[in-house]
Amino acid sequence: MVPQALPSARSVRGRTVTIEFGGIYENSEVWINGQYLGKRPYGYIPFSYDLTPHLVFGRDNVIAVKVDNSHQTNCRWYSGSGIYRRTWLLVTNPVHVAYWGTFVTTPHVSQEAATMQIETRVRNDGTRAAGARWPPAYSTRTAKRAVRGGGPGGCGRGRLRVRTAGDGCQAQPLVGGQSVPVQSRSTVRVEDRVVDQYDTPIGIREAVFDADKGFLLNGEHVKLNGVCIHHDAGCVGLPCPSGCGNGASSCCARWGATPSAPATIPTRRSFWTCATAWDSSS
Repeated sequence: MVPQALPSARSVRGRTVTIEFGGIYENSEVWINGQYLGKRPYGYIPFSYDLTPHLVFGRDNVIAVKVDNSHQTNCRWYSGSGIYRRTWLLVTNPVHVAYWGTFVTTPHVSQEAATMQIETRVRNDGTRAAGARWPPAYSTRTAKRAVRGGGPGGCGRGRLRVRTAGDGCQAQPLVGGQSVPVQSRSTVRVEDRVVDQYDTPIGIREAVFDADKGFLLNGEHVKLNGVCIHHDAGCVGLPCPSGCGNGASSCCARWGATPSAPATIPTRRSFWTCATAWDSSS
């Protein structure tokens, strides 16, 4: 049992407070101020709990985490034990982009442009309905613009509202072997006041598997030299320093690796940050 005191909740009164664990190995149970929040048996998946209804104003709030890793042997490699990935405390406006609330796709990609669909889920944890609007936008290295389809819309109390917007993303021309980095931003406004912003980085590319030509990336043949980056950093302890993951990705890029797979389990969030940088520089 690992108790952790949080600061007084006065500064977050009227806001939504969520705790997100990147990974706890395994069979974790979480409490706040003695209130049971839930159990997560699987040790490799991120998850979150809403702390808002259990916060007490005027004194410290205590979070306790219990882990049971006694059922051995339960893994083919060194799994570590306990809270081995990062933990975040998220404080948002009651009307906000939902947890993992964006989904960006590119249904059509060509050398000149790409059609981008941005789906945004907005959640209202407030006590009354809100007249919110969340027009998405995107930016590339050469352009910044809004996306059509994100007009006004109501979001009822305790409700989740989904809106999809689509547009032609006039990004820079595709270059063989590389993706076009795009930053999608969903901005939530209530009564013309910005209450939340949520960025989603993506890469636009055209990938084709051809029976005669092999794998084509943006029209250019690319030989796949795959690697597997297994788990977080077992040999140096599972709470993986960020430099360790960055170093692994840099080594793979120098060795000529093209795709990378994070083994057989959901990997840490920083892996995808490293992979994005790797992809943009390859």
